[in-house]
Amino acid sequence: GQLDLLKATAKTIECGVFAVSEPKELGKDKDAKTAQEFIVRKAVGLHHMEMRLAMCGNVDSGKSTLTSVLTRGARDDGRGLARAHVFNHKHEADTGRTSSISQNHLGFDSEGQVVNYPKGGTVGRGNITASGIADRSSKIITLYDLAGHEKYLKTTVLGMTRSLPDYACIVISANNGIQRMTKEHLGLCLALKLPFFIVVTRIDSTPEPIRLETMANIQKLLKMPTVRKLPYPIRKSDDVIVSAKNLRSDRITPIFEISNVTGQGIDDVLHFINILPLRKDWNDLLNKPKEMIIDSTFFVAGVGTVVGGIITQGTFKVNDTVLIGPDGLGAYRPTQIKSIHVKGVEASEVSAGNDAALCLKKEKRSAIRKGNVLVDPISQPKAHWQFEGEIVILYHSTTISNNYEPVIHSNTVRQSARILLIDNEVLRTGDRAQVKFHFLYRPEFIKVGQRLIFREGRTKGIGTVTKLLDGVDQSFMQSSRISQKELVRENHTAKPK
Repeated sequence: GQLDLLKATAKTIECGVFAVSEPKELGKDKDAKTAQEFIVRKAVGLHHMEMRLAMCGNVDSGKSTLTSVLTRGARDDGRGLARAHVFNHKHEADTGRTSSISQNHLGFDSEGQVVNYPKGGTVGRGNITASGIADRSSKIITLYDLAGHEKYLKTTVLGMTRSLPDYACIVISANNGIQRMTKEHLGLCLALKLPFFIVVTRIDSTPEPIRLETMANIQKLLKMPTVRKLPYPIRKSDDVIVSAKNLRSDRITPIFEISNVTGQGIDDVLHFINILPLRKDWNDLLNKPKEMIIDSTFFVAGVGTVVGGIITQGTFKVNDTVLIGPDGLGAYRPTQIKSIHVKGVEASEVSAGNDAALCLKKEKRSAIRKGNVLVDPISQPKAHWQFEGEIVILYHSTTISNNYEPVIHSNTVRQSARILLIDNEVLRTGDRAQVKFHFLYRPEFIKVGQRLIFREGRTKGIGTVTKLLDGVDQSFMQSSRISQKELVRENHTAKPK
């Protein structure tokens, strides 16, 4: 009776209701009341909840397979059947190794059901389109399948910084255990202050002693002083609810054990993702000046240049005039938005928190690069050659001194910069310091408070931008690599005597 009343009331405000937990009796006596938790979610409409989840972990841990099983509902055969659906390139399917970032969508309706596949059914790739999922969902999770191999760490770091994920899922194979890149990806999550949960795969084919050893090692890793997370193994459905409520606080780390072949534990992961709350409140950013991080560009015949990315502030509308930049000299140029697509469906506007594709008038694709942004002319954006930041050295085999040149990753900015120490003479592993960075090749769009990762091969340190500095250090520029490159070019073009 009460449940029917709740559903009827929710329907009047265009919402759906679904149970989160089993009914529980409060107390032991005869008159004890029963309690049950429900979620009331807005039904399918123009604006749905959008959540982003980064799938990371060591090479061969099962990230692509898990992504495919979650989004397609089909079980794996243990021989790479499922993962073939999520690869972007032929060479990935041939080697079984992800080298690019693929996006896959998982939709839930207002009653908590997965819309990607019929209950108990299996679906092939052709049935699932982003627009089809968007039409039927009230909550959409975008799974970013990242590369696990060390060779592609640059791509993985870009995927974790540019896609602004709400949470990360670290996939660990039960029979291989914790590998070097598992720790590397876990370090990235800590650096970006990204709450994460762990999924242990292949529990159907792993001997019991090895599985237990892997679980013990995971708990040991999470309790390390540098990680300081509370391991929370998922044993029953109540654990799923408790962990989903508390993951946002970034103190606990839920650990799921699953098999992509038998399907054991997959329902718990789906239920967990379904009830996870959004981490960022985008409503506060809707009234701020427009801003979009460009992370991909492509040319569509008959349409023109299209840029894709995440709207970080404000609302973009068709025919708006915006600034795109910065170029190599730090300048921004005006351009007009011709059309907007969200999840493959044409829209008249798109607001903060959404992933969108915008078609720009009279723009050459070659003129747009990684690190460019679309911004509101009102905000009068600048590009900076140098900035100050507070950094922490995660690991470095020797000391870091003045003029050290790592690669900086921050949002879509990806460029070498020179470090000039302010406080200390040298830095070692674990040191915290205030330093000045100077980009080597061109000025970039950065903001105070932005998180940055710097690396040389593997990740060396993390930090936060604390102060933006105007101008360019000419003495530094003359001694930088640019001058050396020009010298080489002159030598090559000089006529032989």
